[in-house]
Amino acid sequence: MGCSGCYQPVFMIDNWKPCIPWIFNYISAQYCFSMHRVLFNIERIVRPNSEEKTAFEQIIHHRVIAKNELYVREGAACKTIGFIEKGCGRLFYEIDGWEVSKEFLFENSLLGSFVGFFTQKPSNVNVATVEETQLLEMNYDDVMQLCRTYPVWQRFATLLLQDQLMRVERREASLLKDAPEDRYRRLLEEHPKVLNRIPPEFVASYLGITPETLGRYRSGIGV
Repeated sequence: MGCSGCYQPVFMIDNWKPCIPWIFNYISAQYCFSMHRVLFNIERIVRPNSEEKTAFEQIIHHRVIAKNELYVREGAACKTIGFIEKGCGRLFYEIDGWEVSKEFLFENSLLGSFVGFFTQKPSNVNVATVEETQLLEMNYDDVMQLCRTYPVWQRFATLLLQDQLMRVERREASLLKDAPEDRYRRLLEEHPKVLNRIPPEFVASYLGITPETLGRYRSGIGV
């Protein structure tokens, strides 16, 4: 029997029961929208048919990773990789106690170690989130089975690896040939909001400059 002096919780499970179907429908709708966006971007590269799309969707699962969480540690196995639905991450090395950023990853990019994932050898880079990040994630065994079954996905994986190699080559050439301020300008052209989302110390290490120099660039360019 209830007591007027006792605490009566307002949010009883019975109060929430009418909302549960709506909550699940909302989550399902958001997931479908995200999957549609991923497939839209994939179809700019390859053209999977309906069966091939369904097979791809079946190996995807949704995962939320907290801010500043290590996703792959250098030297560890990389068993999963995922499309960033919302959020951002970075690839970085640890050199003499310093973290040196290699790349920043934003929505629709793949979060993970390409070399570690596709070779199943220890990762040569750390991968971490910068913001809370929502992923559409896949594991290695499922991806390999998908590629063996459907050649279109094997071609897609090959094109992704080729793109990654070209990005690495451009990055190395830029570090050797371009002035730091030019690299800074190019970063802003490619990712206009990078300084709103990535801490300045990470951006500075990516550019190969000190945070103080980055501050002067920002003041000079007015960003």
